[in-house]
Amino acid sequence: MGALSTPRLDASTSQLDATAANTDSSVGEQESPGAFPVVARIMGWLFFVGGLVGAGLGIAGLHVEITVAGLILACTAGLILLKLRTDREARETN
Repeated sequence: MGALSTPRLDASTSQLDATAANTDSSVGEQESPGAFPVVARIMGWLFFVGGLVGAGLGIAGLHVEITVAGLILACTAGLILLKLRTDREARETN
C-alpha cells in the first residue's frame, strides 16, 4: 500500500517518553475535533459523491470530458479523505 499503510513514527524516542509521561489526567478526556476537520470531511464526501455522479452522467451521455473530470474529482476527494483519516488516527494515538 505504501507510506499511508505504515504507522507514523516520531523522530526520536524522547518524544515517545515525553508523551507517555504526560498521560496523568488527560487519559479519560477526549478533545472535540474542532470545526475544520468536520467541515473538511463533509466537503470531501460531497466532492467525492459529486465526482461519482458526474462520472456516471458523463458515461450515460457519452461525454468523455465530463467523465474524466468527474473521475479526477472523485479520486482527488478520496485521497483527501484518506489523508484526513490518517491524520485523525495519528491524533488519537498521541
